Amino acid sequence: MEDQYSRKINYLRLSLTQRCNFRCLYCHAGRNGCSAPHELSLSEIAVIARAASELDCTAIRLTGGEPLVRSDILDICETVHVIADTRKLGITTNGFFLGRLAGSLYDAGVTHVNVSLDTADEAVFEKITGMDGYKTVLKGIEKAVETGFKRVKINAVLLNGVNDSEEAVRKLTELTERFPVDLRFIELMPFGLSGSDYLKSFVSKELVFRALPDLEKIPDYGEGPAVMYRRPGSMGNIGIISPMTSCFCKSCNRIRILSDGRVRPCLLCSREFSIRGLDVKDTVNVLRRAIVSKPASYRDGSDSLRINCEMKRIGG
Repeated sequence: MEDQYSRKINYLRLSLTQRCNFRCLYCHAGRNGCSAPHELSLSEIAVIARAASELDCTAIRLTGGEPLVRSDILDICETVHVIADTRKLGITTNGFFLGRLAGSLYDAGVTHVNVSLDTADEAVFEKITGMDGYKTVLKGIEKAVETGFKRVKINAVLLNGVNDSEEAVRKLTELTERFPVDLRFIELMPFGLSGSDYLKSFVSKELVFRALPDLEKIPDYGEGPAVMYRRPGSMGNIGIISPMTSCFCKSCNRIRILSDGRVRPCLLCSREFSIRGLDVKDTVNVLRRAIVSKPASYRDGSDSLRINCEMKRIGG
């Protein structure tokens, strides 16, 4: 389906939970003991999958919180895979449980895996996440690569004073020398932050270019908002996602459903539509309205860059 700006919206990001076993500095999903009562049920997710199919959705990504904390995650993946029948079923995870679940996720229909990993330093990892889990996540990435997913990506959010040295960038990039993965560096978005608080944490994409002067741009890579590069001799690629210094709204092809059943047409805008308790037909109608309401840009109608919603609710 197209929105009012002739953008084809064919990518659904579905958050399954606000819960997480990590307590990341920029997310806080694990800090307040979030519970599960308001999460979408398997039957509600099945309705969403059918609606996505009717709207010719070609890609669905399951996010959180941490989606792998749900005890029914494999049932969810298989249900979405069978009903929606998309070319791409992805999942975004912190990687902690990936080592033991990678094979089962693959068998349930997952084709793409994104792992959030902001540093290759064990001490910094614990500072960011509140967990001593770097080696566990690394084993999860290795297992995902061995399993044979169509693509494994690593997402690293740049944070001032935490992982913002050129050496930290280069050390994390070594993962692309070990594994055939896409490592994407991401500019921090202002979730729950504004003004000086946000500016104190923000790091521009220019850090990556300073740290890696040998990057060679890959034309027409076709991976959404990431601008992709390669380094000589590396098995994997380097991507840069810069939502704050480079607006890529003109090519946006996605819509989000939050873990509490609300549709968010634009990540950085606050308008939402509820689909809780609706049948397939009504869910399709609400999704159509939401798609039509997508703004041309996240800056439309707002002078503030503060996102009035925590990352744990919106999803990765």
